[in-house]
Amino acid sequence: MRSSMVDLSLLGNARTAYGNAAVGKPREAAARVAKKENDDKVQGFEETLKQGLEKVNDVQLRAESAMKAMATGDVEDISEVAAAVSEADLALQLAVQIRDKLLDAYNRLVQMPL
Repeated sequence: MRSSMVDLSLLGNARTAYGNAAVGKPREAAARVAKKENDDKVQGFEETLKQGLEKVNDVQLRAESAMKAMATGDVEDISEVAAAVSEADLALQLAVQIRDKLLDAYNRLVQMPL
C-alpha cells in the first residue's frame, strides 16, 4: 500500500521542468514530467504485482513445509498446520481472482473500438 505522504521528488521534477520551460520549451518539459510520472506509476504497479505474487509463493512454501513437518511428526499442534494451509488456500484464491480480473480488463481493452 502507498503511504499518504507527499512525494517531494515530483515537486523537484516539476521545478526542473518548469525552470527549463522558462528558457524556451514549456510543452516538451511538461511532457517529460508527465511521461516520467506515468513510467513511475507503471513500474509501481508491476512491482506491487510482483511483490504480491512473491508473498503468495512464500505462503504456499510455508504451508508445504508445515505439511511435511506434520507428516514426519515434528508438529505438536495440528491447528498451526491447518492455519498455514488455509492461509495458503486463501492467498491462492485471491491471486487467481486478481488474475481473472486483469485478464477481463485486458480483453475489454482489446475489444474496444478504435
